[in-house]
Amino acid sequence: METQNRHIVLLCFLAIFIGVIGGIGAWVFRLLIAFFHNILFLGQFSLHYDANLHTPTNVWGAGIILVPVIGAVGVAWLVKTFAPEAKGHGVPEVMDAIYYNEGRIRPVVVIVKSLASALSIGSGGAIGREGPIIQIGATFGSVMGSWVAMPTRQRVILMAAGAGAGIAATFNAPLGGILFAVELLLVSVSAQSIFLVATSTIMATYIGRQLLGTSPSFDVPALQIPAFGVGDNWGLILFLPFGLLCGVAGTVFVRAIYWAEDKFDAMPGNYYSRHMLGMGIVGVMIYLMQLYAGHFYVQGVGYATILDVLVGALSDPWFLLLLFALKMIATCLTLGSGASGGVFSPSLFMGATLGAAFGSIMHMIFPGLEVGIPVFAIAGMAAMIGSTTGAVFTSVVMLAEMTGDYDTVLPTVLTTVVAYAVRRKLSPASIYTLKLNRRGHSVPEGLNSAVLAARRIQDVMTRNFSILNEGDPLPDTPGIVIWSANGNVMRTEQRFVERNNPEAALSVGTPVNYAFIAEDASLIEALQTLEQQGADVALVSTAPQAKATADIVGVVTETELSQALKNAAALQ
Repeated sequence: METQNRHIVLLCFLAIFIGVIGGIGAWVFRLLIAFFHNILFLGQFSLHYDANLHTPTNVWGAGIILVPVIGAVGVAWLVKTFAPEAKGHGVPEVMDAIYYNEGRIRPVVVIVKSLASALSIGSGGAIGREGPIIQIGATFGSVMGSWVAMPTRQRVILMAAGAGAGIAATFNAPLGGILFAVELLLVSVSAQSIFLVATSTIMATYIGRQLLGTSPSFDVPALQIPAFGVGDNWGLILFLPFGLLCGVAGTVFVRAIYWAEDKFDAMPGNYYSRHMLGMGIVGVMIYLMQLYAGHFYVQGVGYATILDVLVGALSDPWFLLLLFALKMIATCLTLGSGASGGVFSPSLFMGATLGAAFGSIMHMIFPGLEVGIPVFAIAGMAAMIGSTTGAVFTSVVMLAEMTGDYDTVLPTVLTTVVAYAVRRKLSPASIYTLKLNRRGHSVPEGLNSAVLAARRIQDVMTRNFSILNEGDPLPDTPGIVIWSANGNVMRTEQRFVERNNPEAALSVGTPVNYAFIAEDASLIEALQTLEQQGADVALVSTAPQAKATADIVGVVTETELSQALKNAAALQ
């Protein structure tokens, strides 16, 4: 029997508490990153670290190559020993918990994710801090929703509230935090869910501003860009091809992450050796960047490089394209080999460098172009986030909040929606949902998530069926009986126990109409097929057109459909 709904007043108090913890958690997480970064890169104990400034390169010399390797040992030990789900960029695990584990995440994930991600970032991993804080905030919401017994749908709301709180406090972006929860985590949008997410996010932002300051993430006065006027609108045309370019780049990034993960998983050795190898290569990369370019550039969250792009300190398009490629490689090595960290910051880095390079080339081609290069950089940052994650509105709003400039909204929106459309065409799964698809878990992408449309028939089918030839003895257990002749289905029957007389013998067999359905069909498609063919049972087949018994891998009856509907209703 499902737990009774909790009163909105109690949920509001829980949301406020989650917001407070989210704000404090973002601050503590920053301190942990600073601690590991300063110890490993500078050899000093300090909790102060400004990610917008380049790290000094004159401390260890070639020994800097070993810094990411040392971090890899610690990360592998933490993840392997205490919480394997802390590996990776975090958000897929939150989605998986929402759709496949009743919104439950183990409390230990908070501690392990915090330490492992801070160590990964602090030791030079080319990843971001937003994925970890999202998972940390969602875990805390899950824990609160488990300690105070409540239905799954209310626990999921608290998870989304915790995730939104974490991201809002980390980036000083309350609207971005709310939209992230709405676009990617909430199963359905209602007055109650919006109220609770907003309450938590506002509280986290307030606490975060008290502890981390009120400045935007990229505080650049020069970014006060004039709004697009009537005479400037022709420049918007350039953001169409730029959006196409970002969509392709986003698709490559999504695919490259998991290609690298597969390659590392296939290597001989264990988690320790593979992660040390990957981070050793990253160490070589940042050493060579230090040697030939003067800064590490691609290590850590990369905000200092992004700031250089926004203020015009980096303007050579070919060097910018090199940084784009190296950051993608470094991020794939970092996450593919087993680090713990997010993909927002690498996406920001790649979007800024790609955008500035594209803008510089456009200025060479059109000398009279009035659109500044920072506009292309900002649009590229939003487009890379929106296309790879599927959080389109989140990315646009967050970039405005992170830069403090709202006059770039038109080109940013245009670039982002085009990039998102291109990525969806080339890769239907986002960087988050693809990880779950590879596990066999289907998760919807977008607002008002359609659970039934996302859930595949293979997720709910049962293997409780028998394939018999004429004259074969009937099975001793209830279930679907499929009668075969020459390898083809002749008829189907259902053997069951009388509900009012469970001690009675099984029914001889009640004929039922059937329809063949592909194993990767959605529940919605399955229901439509059953309705169109007047069938009661779905025979799930690897080759439904052949209609051969050898291809049948499962069946779906009213029992499985009813349970799937109940599970979907529990999340609404």
